Amino acid sequence: MAVKSKKLKITDLVKGMYISRLDRPWIETSYPIEGFYIQNDEDIRKLSSLCKYVYIDVDLTRLRLDPSHLDINAEHSPKFTIEDIREKVSRHSSQSDGPTKSTIRRPLKPLYIERVPFEKEFKTANKLYETLSHTAEEVLQEVSSGKSVNVEKVNQTASSMVDSIIRNPDAFLWLSRLKAKDTHTHNRAIRSTIWGIAFGRYMSLSKQELNDLSIALLMSGIGKAKLPRELLEKSDELTGVERSIYQKHINYSVKLLRQMGAFSSTVINIVASYCERFDGSGYPRKLQGSQIFFPAQIAGIVSYYEKITNHRDPEKSLDATCAMEHLYKLRDSKFQGELIEEFIQSIGIYPAGSLIELNSREVAVIVEQNEQYRLLPKVIILRDPDKKPVSKFKILDLSTFDQSDKYRPKIINSIPLGSYDIDAQEILDCILKADKGWLVRRLFS
Repeated sequence: MAVKSKKLKITDLVKGMYISRLDRPWIETSYPIEGFYIQNDEDIRKLSSLCKYVYIDVDLTRLRLDPSHLDINAEHSPKFTIEDIREKVSRHSSQSDGPTKSTIRRPLKPLYIERVPFEKEFKTANKLYETLSHTAEEVLQEVSSGKSVNVEKVNQTASSMVDSIIRNPDAFLWLSRLKAKDTHTHNRAIRSTIWGIAFGRYMSLSKQELNDLSIALLMSGIGKAKLPRELLEKSDELTGVERSIYQKHINYSVKLLRQMGAFSSTVINIVASYCERFDGSGYPRKLQGSQIFFPAQIAGIVSYYEKITNHRDPEKSLDATCAMEHLYKLRDSKFQGELIEEFIQSIGIYPAGSLIELNSREVAVIVEQNEQYRLLPKVIILRDPDKKPVSKFKILDLSTFDQSDKYRPKIINSIPLGSYDIDAQEILDCILKADKGWLVRRLFS
């Protein structure tokens, strides 16, 4: 689908427009991602200090703004909304047993079918996350001080993580949401690893391939230990010179891994290439298309997803739905199109741990994905229609309702963590205290 853009003067910009291109290279600015929604007047003031004009993405702007602001004949311009993605997800689920024309697709018969109950795996994953966090932090400290890294411990913890996500990916996906406020390098690597293994599991990668991918993602940031601390603390707001220095972390990481002499060539190749981009705009070697090692393409997508959903400045973080819109726009440019679509299928538009609003006006959190029907997960109600805390946490399985019933409960919106005073601790409490023996069958009575 061609991107419909419109050139506008800064004085014509209003809140809700999606900026897709500047009148200067993105790399010359402090913007961490190439494209963003205008949230407030400060965004416009910042653009006015940098540019004389910009380009807006018409289709993404239509998601949040009345078309009358665009002065474009809506009849002749293609439309793209989150509903397009929902339809694609739904169609993919209903056609999962049929052939596909795509060159990058998961096998028709999934490799991992059996699942351990979520509540059982969650307890295991919660303990393992703490071990992983300590291990990853130790690795960075050892690299910084020039000490030897305990490679065997890294391999063991990575393998345990893979085993847990194979058993039930939603447990670790939950934890990635609960730990989202921690922007330390090692926790960013852990969250990227969670997304990577979950995506690889969906793509039916072998256990060994998942192990290599997990180790590579966990170790992908070790080269940053060689960078100046002040540069790391502002890594999302770099000048052109600073960006060139920052990008050396890849070469540092590869050199360190080779010096350790205990990691496979697959792991090293993933680390060397995960910052490359499909259109050749990545670094350090400007690889493009099929030149990029396939597992590194997966690592690149999940690392980028982690970056845009857990920005150092919380106000710049994208919620799950906006992140999917953003990724969908980047297909066949920054990332291979079919692989982006598969990633969206793998974690769903609303990943486990996401806060959502139902058509009943109740607020809930996604507990567990339905692998066959991605738009019909299990949720736990946290707020009533008046947005007041519920007296008892109850699980609602959206897949149990008659889909022909116009009054059936359905998701209408995703909302950021912190809305209606819902924090990570409350979400953790709700899964531990929820009445798991009572799946809500009726919301509208």
